[in-house]
Amino acid sequence: MELMSWLLAGVFALVAFWQFSAARSAYRKLNTLNEYVQFLLFQPKVYNDHREKFLGFVAEKSMASVSDQAMASYQAIENMAIQLEDKILVGNVASRGQRQESR
Repeated sequence: MELMSWLLAGVFALVAFWQFSAARSAYRKLNTLNEYVQFLLFQPKVYNDHREKFLGFVAEKSMASVSDQAMASYQAIENMAIQLEDKILVGNVASRGQRQESR
């Protein structure tokens, strides 16, 4: 009986750890996308460049089904945000500081 309780506690701990890891990963991805959007708002030149590249990407995928286009678009945006994660955070903090000083 004691072995069964230890096994149950171990399984519970593994599930809790997995849930924590999954939630942390989802939060980090959401935070990265949020920072990417803010970065694009603070940097109009970068926004225009990324917009042109994204529209070109969408034009290349025009033969795919609508759901495939949507998934490919989401993955492309997510990949851009992840690749620029460190750079955009620093840029956003600097831009926020400039905006607060001008008030």
